[in-house]
Amino acid sequence: MAKQLLKFMRKIQQIYLDKLLSLVDADLIKTKHYRVLVDPGNGTASEVLPELLRQAGCQVIKYNCEMDQLPQRAPEPRAKSLQATAKMTVKQHCDLGLGLDMDADRVLFIDETGKVISEDLSAVILAKGKKILVTPVNSSGLFKDEAKKWGGRVIECLVGPPEIIKAVKKYRADFAYEESGKYFFSDCFLWADGLLASLKMLQVMARLKKSLSAIRQSYPRYYQVKLAVKCAWENLPRRWIGKGEKRVFGDSFVFIRASGTEPLIRIFSDSPDKKKAEKLAKDGKKLVA
Repeated sequence: MAKQLLKFMRKIQQIYLDKLLSLVDADLIKTKHYRVLVDPGNGTASEVLPELLRQAGCQVIKYNCEMDQLPQRAPEPRAKSLQATAKMTVKQHCDLGLGLDMDADRVLFIDETGKVISEDLSAVILAKGKKILVTPVNSSGLFKDEAKKWGGRVIECLVGPPEIIKAVKKYRADFAYEESGKYFFSDCFLWADGLLASLKMLQVMARLKKSLSAIRQSYPRYYQVKLAVKCAWENLPRRWIGKGEKRVFGDSFVFIRASGTEPLIRIFSDSPDKKKAEKLAKDGKKLVA
């Protein structure tokens, strides 16, 4: 019985992998023989992502790929939590590093120099050329500014995947993302899949015939500061619950919103000027504290 179940599960897994490979130019990716470091945070992608990449012709370096209830690093894939992963990407001479969360709907990309690519820049790279784009109000101005250059229409929505999907359906968007590292390719299916996003990034690299660092350096840099202030549920100010509050200052903004899952008030600032981003975040924190 156990063998039959395992055989059935492997069959289902292969159907899934075949579908993902059909959504990209897998033959092109295979010609590049990319070397990819995979860090799924000991989560659900620990076996399936390495197998997917092998079937895409990649040489896979596994890191934190032993499935466990607890990850061997911080579970949330962010630049700070992926520093060891970034160093290993360079040490193993990889073309690309991947850092996912435990259910693999989020992914961050690391270039061959060990630079963790910001979620907003990753979205720009993945979305380039697409016409109707959806993103929450706390996303970087980088995405909006770059989309204008290729004639893309950016539609802002409330924060959270349910609101993103609602907007994608309403406006028939081609692409959507949120700053946590979730990317939605609406021509495929309406949920964030870190494995599909990984293939899509490899496809971009292959089509452009460029390294990820070269692609990264072709875009301007925006700075985001993200702060969180603890606040008991019963004390959360109504003005920051739900939609939150966004204040725009030319090419910069500060956004304040109560977390929907934790007793926190989150402050986001964004600007092409680092000092301005830092000041806006500090000013936002003063409003909250």
